[in-house]
Formats: sequence, structure tokens, C-alpha cells
Amino acid sequence: MLPIVQAMQLLSEAGYEPLGPLLPTREFPLLVKKQQVVSVAKIVRADNLPVLQRLKQQPVPRMPQIEALLTRPDCVVSIETLINGQTLADQLRTQGPFFPEMTAQVATELLQTLQALADREIVHRDLKLSNVMCYRDHYYLIDVNAARQHHAAQDADTRLLGTSGFAAPENYGFAQTDQRSDIYSLGVVLNCLLTGQEPHGPLDKASRTADEVWGPIIARATALDPDQRYQSATAMLAAIPGQPTSVSPKSEPDVSKQQGVQVQLAAKWQYHLQRGLVITLWVIYGIMMLALISAGWDQPTVAGKINFWMSGFLIFVAPVIAHSWNRWLKQQWSSKQWSRYRWWLRVAETVAILAGISYLG
Repeated sequence: MLPIVQAMQLLSEAGYEPLGPLLPTREFPLLVKKQQVVSVAKIVRADNLPVLQRLKQQPVPRMPQIEALLTRPDCVVSIETLINGQTLADQLRTQGPFFPEMTAQVATELLQTLQALADREIVHRDLKLSNVMCYRDHYYLIDVNAARQHHAAQDADTRLLGTSGFAAPENYGFAQTDQRSDIYSLGVVLNCLLTGQEPHGPLDKASRTADEVWGPIIARATALDPDQRYQSATAMLAAIPGQPTSVSPKSEPDVSKQQGVQVQLAAKWQYHLQRGLVITLWVIYGIMMLALISAGWDQPTVAGKINFWMSGFLIFVAPVIAHSWNRWLKQQWSSKQWSRYRWWLRVAETVAILAGISYLG
């Protein structure tokens, strides 16, 4: 029997109602509902079951919670909480490079998560932009399908996994992966946020950020030799700007704490400022639309009203719709497709609007 058929049977027997695929191109992960709660169902490998069982028993903050594990001899389905946010990959595409203060927040929260995983002897092994979700101003590490338990006596992983560009060299069989492998991947992620560029191979000096503070941190985190990296998430966390360190003079911890608070406040202030600006612009836009509709009623004839409103639609509404459509296409297309066609889309948008105005005029 096909795994998908078995998985659907397991979900039905457990009382889960399928709602539809989480991704448009794949049948699983699947959105499911039970007792009005929407969750995510995934088909997972049987050898990943011990990791999932440990995460179910010992949940990690800012990671999806394992709600249930449905098992058969030849099929395992995990039910996880739905974290409905925006990935770092999406944020990078829509917003561009991150400010250092926002990067510090991402680094701090992910390092806290990695330390919690290390306490449970779990290595994530697939930390990348698309596996970090921003939800309610916090950053969540998702997708534990590649995770494994660390075994001190083992020389290498039994299954080679990871995403090219983000995975540490040991992910490809040179040694056993451990917490330092996730630190390598985090270093690559942070470099992407600061430079706005995704990796095309191992990080070198040319592709690393030129930021004086972050450059050395990322260089150490992404060293090819695991012994040259930060040896734990806690050690790297101490190097993040604004974090207190244990080796500072007695008077410095208070200063570091104060700097940490300032960094967090600056990051939150910038986020809320941007959000407030967007809301303000939409309010102004709504007022303009109401004024446009009101002015149309002053036209003496029905034809005059329609012509006035259509002209207003083409001038004020059509560009907003076209812009939203282009942003959606940018997220759906590859960067190569977008670079090839975006100017043609802009030209077509302008020509269509001008042609409509000319027709009405």
C-alpha cells in the first residue's frame, strides 16, 4: 500500500480531518483539523521516530510541538502545531538584507533553541532560511525531518542529509554531526541576512559580510574544521552583540545587559515603526478611496459617475493591484525568472493603465 494511502488511513482512524496540502506542489505536509484545532501532518521516516518521541516528551521553545505520533509497522505520521508565519527566505526576498540589530535577535533566539536541542542530544542538521519562521515577532526553527540524536561513540552519520550551501562539511560523511554542525548552518543563515545573498558554496572571505562586528563571528561559526568553531550554542551566544560575557570585568556585565536591552528595543522599535507606517499609509489610502467615491456621486449623470469612478480606479486602485500581483509572482518564480520578466510586467502594467485612462478620457 502506498505511504500516502496509509497515512490518510492513520489520520482518519485518529479523527483528523484533512484540509489540504501545506505546499501546493506536494500532498504532504498536510493541514489537518481535529476538535477545531488546525495542525500539520507529516509522513516521517521510521528511523526519525526516536527524535520525535523525545521532542514530544521534552518540547523545545520556539519549535513546533509534536502533538501526536501515529504509527504502523511501515508508516509513521507526526502531528505538529501549525506555525503560520513568514520564513526568513520570504522576508529576505520581500524586505532585503536585515539590519544588524534584527540579525542579533534572530541569532539570539535560534541559539537558545539550538542549546535546548543540544540538551536533548539532538542535532537539527537542516538549519536554513526556509526552515526559520517569523511568527509574532519571534523566530521559530521548524522541520525536524532531518534531525538525529548524537552518539558519542559514532564516527559518522548513518544518513547523509542537509541543504547545499547551508550544511557543514561533516553532513556529507566527513565526521559525525553535532551541535557545531548546526552552528555552522546558523552562521551561513546570519550571513545571508546581513548580505542579502544566499550561498552558492562554502563561505569564503569574498562572500562573507564586511560588517566589523559580525564578520569575525560568522567566520568562526563557519570554519571548515569543527574544532575551530564555537563549541556550543552558549559560547556563540556570548559573542552576539549585546550579550553579557563571563570573562568581562566586574563592571562590564551591567553594561552588556544594558546594550542587550538597547538592541532588543531598537529591533522592536524598528519593526513597529515599519508596521505603523504601513498601517498609516493604508488608512490614508482608504480615506482617499472614500473621498473618490463621494466625489463621484456629485456627477450629474449615471454615465458621468461610472466614468469618474473608472478613472479613479485606473489611477489609484489598478497600480496597487498590479503591484500586489507582481509581489506574488516574485515569491512564486525563481530569481532567474523574475529578473527576466519583471521589466516586461512593469511595461505591460503601465501600458494597460494608460490605455484605460486614454479610453475613458
